Amino acid sequence: KNNKGKTMKKLSTVFAAILLSAFTMTSVFAGNAAIGVTVSMLNVEAVGTETDRLTAAGTDVTDTSVRKKTVDDDTTTASIFAEYTTETSWPITLGFEYTPGTANISDKVSRTDTMTSVTGTDAAVSASAKRTAEADATNFSTAYVEVPLYGALYVRAGVSNIDIDYVTTTTGVQTHGKYTDNINMTGTNLGIGLKGVTDGNMLWKLTYEQTDFDGFNMRTTGNSVAANSSAIAGDVDTAAIRLSLGKQF
Repeated sequence: KNNKGKTMKKLSTVFAAILLSAFTMTSVFAGNAAIGVTVSMLNVEAVGTETDRLTAAGTDVTDTSVRKKTVDDDTTTASIFAEYTTETSWPITLGFEYTPGTANISDKVSRTDTMTSVTGTDAAVSASAKRTAEADATNFSTAYVEVPLYGALYVRAGVSNIDIDYVTTTTGVQTHGKYTDNINMTGTNLGIGLKGVTDGNMLWKLTYEQTDFDGFNMRTTGNSVAANSSAIAGDVDTAAIRLSLGKQF
């Protein structure tokens, strides 16, 4: 997972360097560079499933409890892009897009449980434990290629990357398992839309896009019984209607 994230960041850096070089070569080679902003009406759908791994005297114990959560939410985002389009009979556009800032995507979900037993204590107890989960998304970027179909109609394909910082905390008990991870997800970005350039060299695009991110896995650390742990497997997909405006040079 981390290696894939490092590879994607290296590819993004190389792609951005190539694009910057293309900007400097527009006076030598036929083509046009453009920079601009994109506003997206974004739908995010995420599914997560948590399961437990338990042991008793060194023997695996089957745990049938499975917790599953599906989140479906709409939001509006803004991003910046830079691209280069070849000036040929079948023009191809190479671009790079980045969404600055950090977004909280969990709204700090929490629940309170009553613990009736504690590891190493024979007597029953009644202890309140508050569990809180929080996730932040950052470094959302896409390297893409756009090709024309007919007239203003075009299609787009790209590779997207996003970092998710996920942290859980538990208060009220001394020893507990927790998730603390930096998840890097890579996804396939596909879109179709309309675009054009005005007489004043203003670039516009109206696009529908979908991004299918790879799944992710996390496991707890710090459980009261070292051999016990919980694991989360998740998947994230997005769909968006997007309006882009820019200046072509």
